[in-house]
Amino acid sequence: MARWRLDVAYDGTRFHGFAAQPGQRTVAGELQLALDRLCRLGGEPRLVCAGRTDAGVHALAQVVHVDLPDGVTVPRSDDLLEAATMQRHLNAKLPSDVVVTRAQMVEDAFDARHSATERSYRYLIDVGRAADPLLVATTWHVDAPLNRTHMDEATALLIGEHDFRSFCRRTPGATPEDPLMRRVHRAAWSDEHRVDHHLGAGPLLRFDIAANAFCHRMVRSLVGQLVAIGLGLSSVAELRILLTTPDRHRAADPAPGKGLCLIGVEYGHGEPQPGCTVDDEEGS
Repeated sequence: MARWRLDVAYDGTRFHGFAAQPGQRTVAGELQLALDRLCRLGGEPRLVCAGRTDAGVHALAQVVHVDLPDGVTVPRSDDLLEAATMQRHLNAKLPSDVVVTRAQMVEDAFDARHSATERSYRYLIDVGRAADPLLVATTWHVDAPLNRTHMDEATALLIGEHDFRSFCRRTPGATPEDPLMRRVHRAAWSDEHRVDHHLGAGPLLRFDIAANAFCHRMVRSLVGQLVAIGLGLSSVAELRILLTTPDRHRAADPAPGKGLCLIGVEYGHGEPQPGCTVDDEEGS
């Protein structure tokens, strides 16, 4: 067997998340079907990804590994399937909302999930009286002004290692007392450029966060809390309490999945990182 790394981008709007699920359209399901047809496997291969995104969540830089038989050849040819032809032939068999941006053979020790040392996510918020129809599939529309000063102050508290039980679903088999420690490397809000082509257009806000790993619904829950702070429904002091005294019931509701996008996965040397996820992703 040979291990392949596939870098994948997708629009999550019409997917029920990344992970394959019976009777549901998923990113993994489309990739498995395309690989099966391309490599004539006689069955769908097992995929491992850096982050199993939830329904509606997008990715520009998802990473997947898959083990395929040695000596796979180009369809209707005896030529061995190489990286460039793998990418081209896979994209020809995939639907338009999934694209393989790179394909390469890697060492057997490479693991898309456990070898990752950092994941980066972006969340977009469309602020204004009316939602931008061109951004509705990739943003959360908030129709009230947000206090950026309070949001920035709260965001600074996220940097470093914390117990994020207030902002994550419990993992299977874990008890309420088990901590969910994650190390946030960077987190910040910024203004995205937008074309004000209709009345009521306000700021387009971008939230970027990078960490060693994320737990279930962590980014969406943090965004929901930060927006609640920006709206005056919560406070910086409340966030500080949630980080030091975990209580999921006191946290704000998670932000919608459609505003979230996986934008980067880093791989480096050192100990494997725990896999974990955002947004009903069971493993980012």
